[in-house]
Amino acid sequence: MSARIERIAYQIWWLINDSAGECTLADMAAFTGASIPSCSQICRYRGWTGRYRKMTRSAAIDTRIDTGPDMVEALDTELSRLFGEAA
Repeated sequence: MSARIERIAYQIWWLINDSAGECTLADMAAFTGASIPSCSQICRYRGWTGRYRKMTRSAAIDTRIDTGPDMVEALDTELSRLFGEAA
């Protein structure tokens, strides 16, 4: 293996571990500066194909996930409506 491939492999390994597998081949390519096919080949060769996400999340899903405070406020409002201010 060349030093460049070893560097990319290490960066991919680090990204997979740091993100707990919440990365895609596009993320790996952006992080390493290598192409998506190169990242795919390295992952296949190293046996890492099952350690990362295969598809990206849609923007709609990403915005729904990060609504913790809004959800708490909505729940508080709903409980107040149902039980009055005693809740």
